[in-house]
Amino acid sequence: MPETAPGPRLFIGSRVTYHGTVTEMHDRPLYLLPCIWFGHCQACWEQDDGFGEHRPQERDHFMAVDLITGRRLHHARRAHLTPIPHEWPADAVAVDINGYWYAAAYTTPGGGDRARTVHFYTAEDFMGRTWCHIREPAPDMHRLDEQGRRPVI
Repeated sequence: MPETAPGPRLFIGSRVTYHGTVTEMHDRPLYLLPCIWFGHCQACWEQDDGFGEHRPQERDHFMAVDLITGRRLHHARRAHLTPIPHEWPADAVAVDINGYWYAAAYTTPGGGDRARTVHFYTAEDFMGRTWCHIREPAPDMHRLDEQGRRPVI
């Protein structure tokens, strides 16, 4: 059976449209978050094995939020999401944190040698942030640590 080509990379903080079975969420821009952002998704926790021992290539489910109504669509499949084109700032670094991609701007200390708070760009013109624990500092994290500047949005 042939493998299907992966869809476009979805960045947390971007805008998407949804075309799945929940029709009341169609035809509006939605804000993309990790599936576990506002709670616990059993499928997400099954893939998360203690700070990244088992790192999925890319997650196939997300949370999509209507920022006008606050309504959340939990566990939205990648196949049901279409990214709305957005141009990220030139200094954005694509960083994979636990299978989700972020257009990161910089990091700040996160409470330990391998802990970081990653500040990331969003299509909504505010900075998001998420905490992560890294086993081995990768080149992208080193670059973000070195940037250390606060971007102007």
